[in-house]
Amino acid sequence: MTKFRDRRLQYPITIVLSLVAIAIEYFYSTCETACSSLRGDVFGIALQHIGIGYMAALIVLAILKKDLFLLIMLSAGVGIEFYLVGFQIWHNTYCDYCLAFAGVLVLQFIVNFDQRKWKLILLPMTGALILFTIVFKGYAMPVYANIILMQV
Repeated sequence: MTKFRDRRLQYPITIVLSLVAIAIEYFYSTCETACSSLRGDVFGIALQHIGIGYMAALIVLAILKKDLFLLIMLSAGVGIEFYLVGFQIWHNTYCDYCLAFAGVLVLQFIVNFDQRKWKLILLPMTGALILFTIVFKGYAMPVYANIILMQV
């Protein structure tokens, strides 16, 4: 039995979801609640900027219809989001924008998922998760402490 999967909408959906994620990153920068107490970077580059660049790269890959690279990038992104959501759980501080970004990324992963390439999915996912734990520098400061620091 051959399974047919219509991939015509894969690329437009990926592009639209990437634009939604970029908008989420913009609104994150305006947030002054729990979001302002969660910060992180990789090699001094804020996660917000990395997220925008990442989504821009996904748009380019979708436009060029590069299935393999798109799947690798999304798999790595899901691995990183596992860590970042776990970071929020660990610190009991949740950012709606960060969680929405993670949700969009998971939706993109589902849209581009190819079960025949499970090994190719698993390797970047676990590799990114492990590497990210080494290079990520983040902190969660209680909102009240952040307000005090902003007043000083």
